[in-house]
Amino acid sequence: MTLTKEHLYFEKFSRQLIGLTILKVEYSEIVYEPTDPKPYYPTQFTNLDSVDFSIFLYTDNDKLVEFYWDDKFFQFGIGIKINEETGFSGNIKWDVSSNDLWKQFLGTTITDIYINWETVMASEERSGKTENFIYPQDVKITFSNNKSVFISAAGFLNEGDEEVYGMLDNLTVTDNEELARQVRMIN
Repeated sequence: MTLTKEHLYFEKFSRQLIGLTILKVEYSEIVYEPTDPKPYYPTQFTNLDSVDFSIFLYTDNDKLVEFYWDDKFFQFGIGIKINEETGFSGNIKWDVSSNDLWKQFLGTTITDIYINWETVMASEERSGKTENFIYPQDVKITFSNNKSVFISAAGFLNEGDEEVYGMLDNLTVTDNEELARQVRMIN
């Protein structure tokens, strides 16, 4: 797989997260029930959340990092914003800082970020032309406590599913690498 300048820029951009300390974490979800909002991110798996659509990391140095599903390289991959306005409206935010998944990372510093690039082949029906797209499918963020978080542009098609599917406008997140592999968030 050959990464273009645009891919390499995205990797370089993501490296700006290294050295930031996590102070607070929020999920942003679509408001499915406006009269009685409730979180939809919990799944049947311990410490695996399914977020429709953004994860916000509030950090020191007044940096706000947003992970979201994005179509920059191909629908749907991982997008990252730093101190930019979110492109979504009609949402509700949930402070998940004290959840088991995230509380172990509060006060820790990001020491590494790894982007897993996937290749997908898409063909246009009319012309029959086929094109390969390389896009960021998932991200591994390592912290100063030697633990990691895995974020993937994937989701469960149905409640109770045992595996996630990529190419969805959803994020899954966990701190358990074995579980991430089991449900196919990462390879």
